[in-house]
Order: sequence, then structure tokens, then C-alpha cells
Amino acid sequence: MRILKQEIYFPIIIGIHFIFWAVDLYFYNGNFIEVHSDTLFFGELTNESWKNTHRILGEVFSSWVVTVFAFNFLMASRARWVENLFGGLDKMYLIHRRSGVIAVFLLLAHFIVVPRDLVTFNAGKPLGFYAFILIIIGVILSAAPIFKKKISYHKWINFHKLMGVFYLMGVIHGMLVDSLIKELPITRVYVFGMSFIGIAAWVYRAFLFNLFNKKLEYSIKTITSLDNDITEIEMSALGDNFKYKAGQFAFFTFPSISKREQHPFTLSSHPHDDNLKVTIKGLGDYTNALASKVTIGEKVNIEGPYGKFSSGYSKEKEQVWIAGGIGITPFLSLVNDYYTNNVTLYWCVHNKSEAPYKKKLEEIASKNPLFEFVLWDSETKGHITVDDLSLREPKKKAYLICGPDTLKKNMMKQLKNEGIKQRDIYDEEFAFR
Repeated sequence: MRILKQEIYFPIIIGIHFIFWAVDLYFYNGNFIEVHSDTLFFGELTNESWKNTHRILGEVFSSWVVTVFAFNFLMASRARWVENLFGGLDKMYLIHRRSGVIAVFLLLAHFIVVPRDLVTFNAGKPLGFYAFILIIIGVILSAAPIFKKKISYHKWINFHKLMGVFYLMGVIHGMLVDSLIKELPITRVYVFGMSFIGIAAWVYRAFLFNLFNKKLEYSIKTITSLDNDITEIEMSALGDNFKYKAGQFAFFTFPSISKREQHPFTLSSHPHDDNLKVTIKGLGDYTNALASKVTIGEKVNIEGPYGKFSSGYSKEKEQVWIAGGIGITPFLSLVNDYYTNNVTLYWCVHNKSEAPYKKKLEEIASKNPLFEFVLWDSETKGHITVDDLSLREPKKKAYLICGPDTLKKNMMKQLKNEGIKQRDIYDEEFAFR
């Protein structure tokens, strides 16, 4: 399956800009002049042509900002075709987060370098400054770890939606002020076309999303408290059944906790099961002591499914599954899926008391000759390494990894050192913000 990874995405964004700008500037014969302009740190420009470095660089940076944010709003729309393009909503949100930070640095570069016209005044000038300040604040509050920990998810997501307003202010600023972009036909169409797409995606996500993405209603059937603050919730359909594939996740709304706040949880049930099941570990205000916050019979709203974490990527190969802690969740579903080659699951926990599904997985392994289960407790065995997997012909296998970043990064690095190609390693992201 061809997907647009961040290693490809960012060079494409940069490359498209360079091509459009290079072609337009090569054929440009206009007479754009800096009659009297100033820059933040590089002094004034008087009667200089468009060829000055400040004008070109300043507007290249601004066009990058416009298009990067436009793609970010498109990613935030949760459109199926966009998710397919990036290989899963979790991967898409990771790129979304990182490109937002990159856009801030590009915006700062634009503000520092671009010349400001001192001859005429229009509303676009102060509007651009306010947009600049608000976007900087918005991205800092959205991306800085210290704020993400202190701001509740509900407040965070509501403030995040305001980024569309700040972006619209920036686009209007670009339309009102004199700029070289307006003189260049290819670049102009691309930049303002992308800005329109970005605004349309934001309007859809902020105001129209719920009209086109109906949530299904389920009722909580059982609530099981497991060790290590893990809660298992089983739900039955009140109407249409939720259709999904093993390994996928969905967004759940538990009205007893919040009627508006959604949270993504991986489905631990299998699509062939009569009921839905999620296995949730307390990792924050929303999920801590979850069993005491919800009640049997309570209605739950479900939106989805999302994600591409599936054994279907490489059914023709033997597979090694590596789970860390609550990262076992998608494998609880996948283990009941159909596969034609051997699968070995390593579940990494601190100690055996943190593995409530040990007996269940051992029972499945005893009945299925194609499935092997290994519980790896770091307390007695140390942290797992590739050598511990005792792989035969490692390059002929596929690897699925879900767990904390430290485990995932270490294992992926070690696998690549063994000559495993990236295309044979599939991972699931934990955090969405």
C-alpha cells in the first residue's frame, strides 16, 4: 500500500514551491518596485526592484505558511481519502502536529524578512500583524507539552478550532496588501487556491462535520475493572452496528463524563463479535478511574472507524507483533483475525501483574498452531531487544509495533539495523495532541 509518509510529504511541499516560484520568476517581466519599504532588521528599501532578496524570501516563506496550514486543515477534516493517503489518522495527525510547528518558524521568518510598504496604508497591514500574533499563540498552546498537560482536552480542542479564524485573517491580509505573489500567475493560483481549500476544510470540520458523519449509538453492557487501572467496557448496538476492521480505533463520547468531548480508543473486540469492546488504561483526567465514571446502560456515541493498523498489510509473510503495555489493545482484536502464516506476539510489560490478558492469549496460542505468544516482563528479563526475538530470516518477516514511543523507536531502530526495510514495519501512534 502506497502511503504519503512525512519523509515524502515535506520534500513534496518544498519541491512544489520551488518549482512554481522558479518558473514564475524566470518568466516574470513586471515592474514591481519597492518604492519605500522597511524590514524588521535589515533597514529600508527605496526604489528597489522585485529582485531584492528580502521580497522574494519573505513571500516564499508566506506562501509556504499558507499552503502548510491549508494541508493541515485538510488533514484535520478526517476525510477518508485523506486518511488513506497518509496511511491512517494517527500518522496524519503526527504530520499535522509537526508541520504546524514548522509553519510557525516559516511565519517568523516571513515577519522578519519581508519588506513593509511605508507609502500606502490599508486594513491588511494590522490584520496581518494580529493574525501573526494569534497564530503563534495558537500553535504554542496547541503543541507545547507544558500547555498540553495543563489544558483539558475539551478546552484544547475548542481553542484549536479558532486557528481557522486566525488563518482566515492571514489570507485576507495577503489579499489586501501589495505582493509579488499577485504578479506571478502559477504561484498566485496555487497559493490562493490552497488557501481556499484550507478555509473550506476548516469550515467543514468546524460547522458541517457532524451533519455528514452521523454517530452510532451503543449502550454499555458490562464494565470490568482490571489491574493496573485498566477498564474493559463492552457495548451493544442500539441501532445500526458499527462496522470496522480488526486493529482500528474510533472516537467515543461518554455523556456521563462529557457530552461534547470525544476520545479515541482502539477496539479490542473483533468485527465478528456481537458487541463492541474497548480496553482503556487510565492515562489522564478523562481515563483515570474510568470504571467509576460510567454506568451500565449508559448511551455511548461512536464515530469512525479510523486507522490502518492491520495484519492485512503483509498476509503473505510471517509476522512479529510487539506490544508495549496497553499497546496490546489492537492485537486483542487482530489475534482473532484470519492469517495464513505464523504470527508471534511479544507483550512487553513491567511485571506479570500488568498483563491481565495473559491467560486468554495463552489459551488462543494453545488452540492455534499459527500463533505463538510470549510475555516479556522487563522486571526479570530487562528491556526487550531484537536479539531476544531470536529471528530466523528477519528480512522475510513483517513487524507490527504498538506501544510507548521509547519501545517503538528502540525496536524500529534495531530492526532497521538488522536490514529490515521500513515498508515491512507498521506502527500505531499513541498520542493525538
